Amino acid sequence: MWKKIIEKFDKFPSQKKVIKKLLELGLKVGENNKIYCNDVEINISSLAKSINTDRRVVISTIENILDDKELKRIFTNIQPAGPVLSNISEELGLGVIEIEGNGQKAGILNNVTNILANENISIRQAYAGDPDLFNTPHMTIITDSTVDGKIIPLLLKIDGVTKVSMY
Repeated sequence: MWKKIIEKFDKFPSQKKVIKKLLELGLKVGENNKIYCNDVEINISSLAKSINTDRRVVISTIENILDDKELKRIFTNIQPAGPVLSNISEELGLGVIEIEGNGQKAGILNNVTNILANENISIRQAYAGDPDLFNTPHMTIITDSTVDGKIIPLLLKIDGVTKVSMY
């Protein structure tokens, strides 16, 4: 999905890093040549520093996005997915299941949710890293309570799953 967009920047590796960061965080490019997280303006220098590049590279990337009809439609409308609860799960009394596997394999999420439903485990949140953006695609499932480790072998039997972690 994102591969076509990222490939537009093959000749500009520094700008490609900017594109990947914008997609990873769901950051939007405004018509006014600024970057936003929803309605909050993001400091261009801070964004550049986070990916070890110069602010001029970020500005050039913004200009290239706004000059390309397809990219403009995408990056002026993208929104962040919201908070991922895994880092604060313990404080909230929630369980976390992290699953690594083949991001191109269909049905992994369906099989995971079926197994959890059969065990009467309620899902609070599911987040899957896009295989075009992350080297090791993984899915994070946040459950309403901690989950018994006996479920790990069931999840590992799912075609395409290579690793399961719980905490």
